[in-house]
This record gives sequence, C-alpha cells and structure tokens, in this order.
Amino acid sequence: MDTTKTNFLTMALSRENHETARKFSGQQDTVEKGKQVYLNTLAVLGVRSFLDWLEIETDLNAGDSWHPVVRCFNDVADLVIPNLGKLECRPVFPGETVISLPSEVTEDRIAYIGVQFPEQLNEVQLLGFYPTTDPQSPLETIEITSLQPIETLIDYLDRLESALDFFQSNDPVAAKVKQRLNDESFSEIVTQLERIYRTYKKYERRYAGGEFLASYLTVGGLAFRGDTVAAKEDFDESQQNELQDLAEELLDKLAELWGGDESEETVNIEQPVVAPLSQDLATVIDVINLSQWLQNIESAFESNWQTLESFLSELQGNLIFRFATTPRSSRTDAENPTLSVSKVSKITLGDYPVALIVNCQQKSDDKRDILVRLYPRNEAQNYLPPATQLIILDENGEVFLEAESRNADNWIQLDFRGVPGEQFSVKVALGDANIVENFAI
Repeated sequence: MDTTKTNFLTMALSRENHETARKFSGQQDTVEKGKQVYLNTLAVLGVRSFLDWLEIETDLNAGDSWHPVVRCFNDVADLVIPNLGKLECRPVFPGETVISLPSEVTEDRIAYIGVQFPEQLNEVQLLGFYPTTDPQSPLETIEITSLQPIETLIDYLDRLESALDFFQSNDPVAAKVKQRLNDESFSEIVTQLERIYRTYKKYERRYAGGEFLASYLTVGGLAFRGDTVAAKEDFDESQQNELQDLAEELLDKLAELWGGDESEETVNIEQPVVAPLSQDLATVIDVINLSQWLQNIESAFESNWQTLESFLSELQGNLIFRFATTPRSSRTDAENPTLSVSKVSKITLGDYPVALIVNCQQKSDDKRDILVRLYPRNEAQNYLPPATQLIILDENGEVFLEAESRNADNWIQLDFRGVPGEQFSVKVALGDANIVENFAI
C-alpha cells in the first residue's frame, strides 16, 4: 500500500494557554468533564493563535466555550469571528479517524476544525477544516480524511465575507432578499448559501435555494423554519416560484463574486483599457505592463513571473502560511467592479532564495494601487537576510521609496498609488547582488 506524508500546521501552546484551560477545568463537577473542558479550551486557543497569525480578528469572550455556565452543560469549543460566525475547534487524538460532533455544535457553525493533540500537550496540529453542514441533515461525525487543507480556510472565510459585504450593498437583489427576510442573521444565511453553491449543481441551486429561503419565512405570523415547503399549507406554488426566482438571482450574483463556476461565462465586468507605453519606455527591454495583468494578458517579457495562486499551489507544509496575508487576485467586490492581480517572481540574491510579489489593484478608471512585497523562499529560513533592500525607482531612475530588512523581518513591503502610463522599477538588493524589474502601470 502506498503511503503519503501529510503536512499539518503546528501551533505551540503557551503556559498562559494551559493556565486558562486549568482554570476552566477546575470549575467542573467531575474529572471527566474537567478533561473535556481542558482540551476544548486548548483547541480554541490553538486555532486563535493561527488566526492571529493570519491577522484575522477573533472574540474569545463571545463564544459559548468562554461562557462559564454554557461550557458546564455543553461540549462546546467555539471561536467567534466577529460579524462572520463561529468556528468549532474539535479535539482529536492520534489514531482517531473521525471527529465526533455533539448535537449542540451541529448548528450555527461556519466551519469545523480538527485539532490534534500529542501526548505532551505542548502544541496542537491543525488537521484541516470542514465547511458548514446542512442543518436539516446534521452530521454526527466528520471523517478526518474529508477535511479540507487548513491553508484554504482563509479563502473560505473570504468568500463568506465578500457575500456579507454584498448584502450590505445597495444591489437590488440584496435589497430584495433583506426585505423578504427582515432581521434574520445574514451570517448564517450567507454560510448556507455558500454550502448550496458549493454542493449543488448549477441547475439544482434554484430549487435548493428557494427551499432554503422559505425556511426563514413565516406564514400567518407563525414561523415554520425547518419544515419542508410541502408541509406549509398556506405556502402556495406562486410563493415557491417567487422564492426560487429570488434564490436563482441571488446565487448568480454570488457566483459572480466567488468565481470558479461556469456562471463566470456570463459575468460582464468592465475591463480597463490598456494604457499605451510611452516611446521612451517602449525602447526598454523587459517592461511589464500591469494593465495587461488586470486583463489577464500574458507578455513575452514575463517568463519568470507566475500568478500567486499558482505559486502557492507549489508550496508544501507550513511554508504556505508565510504568504497567507498576501493580497489575492480577485475580479469584483460587492458594490463596484474591482480588479486585483498578484504575481510572483522567484529570484536568488547570492545564496538566498526570495519571492518578489507585486499586487496591482484597480481603484478607479484612473488610479491603481501597487503593493510590492519581498519574502524569504526557503522553508528553513524564516527571516530575510538583514540589510536586504527593496527599492522603488521612478521613471528617471531616482529612488522613490525604499525599505531594508532588519534582524528578524519575515517580509518587507512598499506600497503606492499611480495612474495608467506611469513607469517605475523595482530593485531588490543584498550586498553586491541585485535584480531590477521594470513596470508600466
């Protein structure tokens, strides 16, 4: 039998983490319950450390696991991401192949994270995550082999956040949904819509979405959430069709936001016009036009550049999390068509491999935000070599911006704003070694 080695993210547990777990455990009536609370608390703190690393805000005190009464009577290990929802952080021991889900955690969760403990309890391994489940068919267990890679959690959360932003916009479809559902929790609605989008075929989403929206309505002042449409005597066929139409419109809008679906073929996003290069710049060898990046046009000058998404797919183990905060490519946001592209060039300065990342975002027809960031590329090398320089040169070759790494910098960056047609260069230097890339906005 072939075996494969799986790389999991490891997070250290501090003495303060154990002191908090010990405090919560000591408040329980039995040894067994105390052990459960101890491990649940450490699991939550391990996941929080990971999200802190990604600069994702969390609120410990808002979770049931931090409520002294709730944790006494329930097996909960939830961590709240404000305005988004709850992650359930379930403890796992070596050798276990499934994650058990108590009934109290089968609803109101945006995802489940498997958190494995070694015997020493000095660290945790994040095995992966499982997106929200269907509340009408709650799971009792999750196979560990079914977990998605933990490094893709940030993309999943981005999808939910972009959908929530859409509901706060003035889009007519968003306004129509808000009018029908009144004061319902849009965090939970967005999570379930993402599940429908992800798990149903396109032609099925209209019916699944309509059924889901119906579960949030009331008939004759009585709530019937959770029942099937057929069981609602006052809910006629015309109302069903109306909700199915609304669900189809809504899911098509979300498909435009999220991409990765055949519905992208119908998305009509206004593309920026490629700014012509000046005569002076046209004579320079290897000029990269960022406006062409935004239009997904490849240039012969870019053989050493690849998309950020392609670069991340090549990484293994914990190395991918080094780049977790780098801006991702996107085609649109909730209210205004916004284009954003990130590309990577793998370069070597002397004996040091580094990754140069350039992100270009269209803020309006006449403005572009440019972010340039430099990372160490060797898994064994956590920091850039001291005195590594990142420099932006203007069209005359003069220094416009510069940054220099210190003794313990994970990365350095520069950012600025320009207009189409402007020219600049990026210089990366370490000692006598240097590389220059030329760009036009």
